[in-house]
Amino acid sequence: MEKRLSRWGIGPRTFVPSFIYTLAAWAATSAWPEVFLLPSLPDVVGTVGAVLTALGLLLWIVGAVTVMRAYDRDQLVTSGVFALVRHPVYAGWITLAFPGLALLHRSWPMLITPLIAYAIFRSLIHREDEYLEKRFGQAYLDYRRRVNEVIPIPRFWL
Repeated sequence: MEKRLSRWGIGPRTFVPSFIYTLAAWAATSAWPEVFLLPSLPDVVGTVGAVLTALGLLLWIVGAVTVMRAYDRDQLVTSGVFALVRHPVYAGWITLAFPGLALLHRSWPMLITPLIAYAIFRSLIHREDEYLEKRFGQAYLDYRRRVNEVIPIPRFWL
C-alpha cells in the first residue's frame, strides 16, 4: 500500500513563505507608510477587510477540523465547506484572510500575498491531487470535476 500523505499536505510549504512575505510587507508598510499605504480609502474598506479576515479564518478552521476528522477515518469529504471548494483550508487564507488583512492594514504590498500564496499552491497542489486520486479513485475524479480548487464559484461559471 502507498505511503499516506501527511495530514498537513502542502499547507506548511504554502503558508509559511506567504506568511513571511505578509509580515515583511506589513513591516515595510508600517515603517514607510508614505510609500506603501494605500491612498485614502473609505472607512468601509477596513470593515470589509475585517469581515474577509474573519470569514477566511472561519473557513480555515471549519475546513481544518473537517479534514483532520476525515484523515483519521481515511475518508474523502465532499460535503459542507468541501462542497464549495476542494481545498477550503487553503481557500480560507488565499482568497479571504490574506486579502482581508491587506485591506485592514491598507497595505498595497500585502495585496500581493494572495498572488504569492496561490502561485505556490498551484505549483504544489498536484501532490495532494495525485494522492487523493490514487486513494479514492473515481470518487475523487468526479468530485474534482464538480468543485473548484479554492474559489467558491461553480465550475460552469468559470
